[in-house]
Amino acid sequence: MKAFIAMGLVIMVSLALGQDVDYSGTSAANFLKLGVGARQVALGDAASAVVADASALFWNPAAITRIEGHGGVTLVTMDWLVDSRLSYGAVTLNMPMVGSFGFDIQYLDYGKIEETTVYDQDGTGRFFGASDLAAGLTFARRLTDRFAFGVKVKYVREQLANASASAFGFDMGAIFRTTFFNNNMWLAATLTNFGSKMKFSGPDLSVIYTIPGNPANKQVPAVLETLEWELPLAFRFGIANYFVKTEQLSWLVSYDVYDSRDFRVRHNLGMEVGYLNAIFLRAGYKFNYDEVSFTAGVGLNLQKYLHFPLMFDYSFVNYGPFGGLHQLTVNLNY
Repeated sequence: MKAFIAMGLVIMVSLALGQDVDYSGTSAANFLKLGVGARQVALGDAASAVVADASALFWNPAAITRIEGHGGVTLVTMDWLVDSRLSYGAVTLNMPMVGSFGFDIQYLDYGKIEETTVYDQDGTGRFFGASDLAAGLTFARRLTDRFAFGVKVKYVREQLANASASAFGFDMGAIFRTTFFNNNMWLAATLTNFGSKMKFSGPDLSVIYTIPGNPANKQVPAVLETLEWELPLAFRFGIANYFVKTEQLSWLVSYDVYDSRDFRVRHNLGMEVGYLNAIFLRAGYKFNYDEVSFTAGVGLNLQKYLHFPLMFDYSFVNYGPFGGLHQLTVNLNY
């Protein structure tokens, strides 16, 4: 409980003191901001106190303690902007008397990009690739029957042709189940992407300069120097409550405050209605975002029909002039 209070105080202080400084465009690895898990995305990213599957490794490391059974598996695919594709996979394992462990990997593939130069602005006919990768290991443990804390260490890498940058980061999360509303209210706090800086290097940064006016056309090899960039450090504070939770009907409302170092404070609101714990309708809204606004989605729980917990989720995100984005997720507990 003390850790949860401390994280909450850090977040509130950052919200109060950090708004007069503009760090826009000063972070690398911005793919780490892309939400994974169709249920959480359909809820408008109001997920830190809601998530209860293996994608919790992305949203809140402490929440993997909510997964029932021995653990869970989550697989995600989504077409992102400009013909890129986001993929995510996660697996968790619960070990009684020890804690919960997890591994996840997030990969954003930008596809093939045609090379252009000053003299060949329509393309040279050569292509190169670009991608982003994050892989992490997580440990979480229940400290009481209501409170859990988790820590994740991850490796982050960005690749552009033959130049790349990498860093190590940490995520920390806490989740607390209150006694309000028949024990159906959850509180959560997270600190994500705290770590080392990223700096690009590689063969593509090696160049050769010709000294002008030199009769011998002397050529000097050189290496372009790049700046270091921070990971997108972010705080989240979330609250979620089931106002109705019966065998026939459930009604969940969730809300997150999201404060990243390189943009203003954002607010995420989501709602989910479930029928017979089998069919779920979801909607959300994202405040203070440049383009994205409302979200929606559906979920189908096949446990009653297949006799094991298999869940399919779909989400739609309205991305303004960029059109709609669709995400599919499969969750399996074992």
